[in-house]
Amino acid sequence: MKKLFIVVLFLGTLLSAQNVWINELHYDNEGTDEGEFVEIILEDAGSYTLSDFTLTQYNGNGGASYGTHTLDSFTTGSVIDNFTIYHKLIAGIQNGAPDGIAIDYQGTLITGQFLSYEGTFEAVDGPANGVMSTDIGVVEGSSTLIGESLQLLGSGAVYSDFIWQDPAPETPGELNIGQTLGGTPEPTIIVVSPNGGEQWEQGSIHPITWTSINFTDNVKIELGMIYERTREILIASTENDGEWEWDIPIDQSISDGYVIIISDAIDGDPSDQSNDPFSIIEPIPVTPYTIYEIQYSITGPSPYEGELVETSGVVTAIFEYYFFIQDGIGAWNGITVYPLQEVEVGDEITISGTVLEYNDKTEITDIINMTISGTTDLPEPVIINTIELSSTEDYESVLVKLQNVTVSNEDLGYGEWEVEDESGTCIVGGLGDYTYEPLLGELIYNLTGIVDYTYGTFKLEPRNDDDIDLIGSDADDDFITIKADLLSNYPNPFNPETTISFSVTQTSSFVTLEIYNLKGQKVKTLECGEFLSTTADGVGYSIIWNGTDDNNKLVTSGVYFYQLLLDGKSAATRKMLLLK
Repeated sequence: MKKLFIVVLFLGTLLSAQNVWINELHYDNEGTDEGEFVEIILEDAGSYTLSDFTLTQYNGNGGASYGTHTLDSFTTGSVIDNFTIYHKLIAGIQNGAPDGIAIDYQGTLITGQFLSYEGTFEAVDGPANGVMSTDIGVVEGSSTLIGESLQLLGSGAVYSDFIWQDPAPETPGELNIGQTLGGTPEPTIIVVSPNGGEQWEQGSIHPITWTSINFTDNVKIELGMIYERTREILIASTENDGEWEWDIPIDQSISDGYVIIISDAIDGDPSDQSNDPFSIIEPIPVTPYTIYEIQYSITGPSPYEGELVETSGVVTAIFEYYFFIQDGIGAWNGITVYPLQEVEVGDEITISGTVLEYNDKTEITDIINMTISGTTDLPEPVIINTIELSSTEDYESVLVKLQNVTVSNEDLGYGEWEVEDESGTCIVGGLGDYTYEPLLGELIYNLTGIVDYTYGTFKLEPRNDDDIDLIGSDADDDFITIKADLLSNYPNPFNPETTISFSVTQTSSFVTLEIYNLKGQKVKTLECGEFLSTTADGVGYSIIWNGTDDNNKLVTSGVYFYQLLLDGKSAATRKMLLLK
């Protein structure tokens, strides 16, 4: 019995003592992905059976595993002191956002080794089941060169002694660039941005960022000019929190030979500087466009794809990695902004950045300037049906509302579900902060949210529980409904006039129709007056629009939206076409 106890104790000690970590990763590059691989470091490898260690790949869209690789299938690289470096080519490592990898020993997750890139997520199976991933904080993408990778940097003997760095020339099976194994960890500062190649404008504001390992004292930040071999102190001492905002003077000398030097504020050790020079340039002219002008295209990507633009709007929704702004009511008036900035729903903002078509979704990214001018009311959501939402790009990133929909599938996986109306079905996503749990067959009176586009599918993303209005949940005696199937216009298309018809229930309400062009600009208000009477089937109305604006001038041909308002609140919106 004593011998058995000693053996069990020894095995328990061994199980808790594995010192193993993911040391290098390549998953994405420009063009077709090439040479994806993972590198792992294991201390005292001779004490283990390599097949007891497993690398598990995880899909961040749902959290399920999609591949496993035992360590004995890896290639053995350099052995440094008592550390062995293993590496393996793994084709098809997913590109996020997000995705991840984990290491386990005999099925037990190694603490701190469920890592993800381009965000975090919770695993739903495998050794990391129920665990939230740790984002490594750096990414690869379409600008990553073939032959580059993400690597740990620093000196030490355990994973926490190192820091991940931006893409650098890959070193599978060898020590990473700037990495030392073993010994006592040394205090280290690493300049993250600017780190070479950036172009910062005179008069702009940019964060200078850095990472510290085994060092917590205040730091000094200096601006160096490599051609003149001079230094200028930007701030003599600031908190070592990894970021300091630099308000670049409008008269800062223009040069392509600047570097940032960050060091211990007391004695200058440790220190680091930008790997390569960055530039200060003249302010770049930015062309202002409405969101509609950036978004509208019936033939493909945004006409301003790749251009630096300025646009304005109100923040309508905020999710974990990006947010949405809108500057009008109707189609083509919303857009995604990535990555997430410090904003609140209702903020009026002006933002400058580059137009990107990311997997066919139009975004404003690489933000160079953002101004919050105040707060305002959100635009009324456009009332559409499920088939309009799921089958057309018109409402991408727009705040919309579905009415009288039924839950047709309560669990599509990955937190998504499905609703239907008479027109068809659409997917409802789980990005928002709502607690509602869909119930098959349940009727939802109003389902509001942003139309998002991910994984090749348009879907509605409710923001919170207020966006999910169950029948009778908060209705009052004065609540008015519209028979949406009866809101229509005839003829459609039309020239020169059309008759708009609708039916409402409940009495004592003022009814108006507002007509908007495709840019979300209101062109006409038609007052329908007070309710006169009511029947079991509601009250029917019809009103003629003769194609003029509020100044009685003829409008141009094109697509228009007519929105029914009851007591000033939007009840339904439809589309019509004026031909001349």
